Amino acid sequence: MKKIIALLVVLMMVLAACGPGAAPAPAPAAPQAPAEGQADPAPADGGDLTFAIITKSAGNPFMERMASGFETAAAAMGINAVVQHPVDTTAEAQITVINSLVAQGVDGIAVAANDPNALESALQAARDQGITIVTLDSDTAGSSMFVNQAGVFEVAQVLVDSAYDMSGGSGQFAVLSATSVATNQNAWIAAMEEIIAGDSRYANLEWVTTVFGDDELQRSFDETQSLLINFPELRVIVAPTTVGIMAAAQVVMQQGSDVLVAGLGLPSEMVGLVGDDLPCPYMYLWNPIELGEVAAYALNAFKQGDTTGDVGQSFTAPNGNTFTVIAAAPEVGIVNAQIIVGLPFRFDGDNIAEWALVY
Repeated sequence: MKKIIALLVVLMMVLAACGPGAAPAPAPAAPQAPAEGQADPAPADGGDLTFAIITKSAGNPFMERMASGFETAAAAMGINAVVQHPVDTTAEAQITVINSLVAQGVDGIAVAANDPNALESALQAARDQGITIVTLDSDTAGSSMFVNQAGVFEVAQVLVDSAYDMSGGSGQFAVLSATSVATNQNAWIAAMEEIIAGDSRYANLEWVTTVFGDDELQRSFDETQSLLINFPELRVIVAPTTVGIMAAAQVVMQQGSDVLVAGLGLPSEMVGLVGDDLPCPYMYLWNPIELGEVAAYALNAFKQGDTTGDVGQSFTAPNGNTFTVIAAAPEVGIVNAQIIVGLPFRFDGDNIAEWALVY
């Protein structure tokens, strides 16, 4: 019976990572799905632990896929998983969830923070109860470790270079972000500013404004339409948010605008919008499923004593990957020591359909 259960768990992990079709063979920097025929790691002994993940809000496809990865990894380790989607993208909504999870007595919480500071007291109260806290996707004070989907400057560099390339090296571009306090968005924006200021190559780029769609589709539609009206010379919209890039690309297509869209998007949502002669020639992202998995691995590493979160320490996750703790980067909004999951990966007209089958 135990063998049957283990086989079912393995099958669930492969399906969650690969989706309805066989995963395409990725380039070296691509997010990796388990290869067909490759054995997944044997379930670790998680005992009677319960880990919870708090997303940024309900209805966000990136967050939902991230949570699915968290659940899959927890199951493979024999750990109970709880998924909590706050009612909206506010710190207050997340604090309510945190307090509820503390009352339930969970053992670990992974949270994609909606605010860089406002969660600290609630998270510290959780830690005082012996609950391990990690952040993922976006950092906040009060966490023991940030699980960073990709290096901040690596993400910022591909965003800046996208604006440079799509504008032809000069002209106006705008940023359509998520919420004004989203720590990951603000970290990338701060790093973009630093990159542009420090390299004369970008001297002819004019960053006209940054607007916020609150990671809500309708609000992002509205902000995109306002950008097209208010900046008739605009050449590029950079949206470092999966909700924003989809909204911007759809508006540009509907209005027949010549403005191009760059940023971070989910392949499954951007088919028909990414490619030559389409609103978004190419975009970047990482694997949200893998991000959720690594957050679960990090929580378990703390619980098993494999790390204390100190800079320089390394731990090997059940998937066989080794993660090394590196220093915080407060200048770009990362206030906790961190581990890096991977690098940004480019999606374009040649590979978008294949990757849409994965996530």
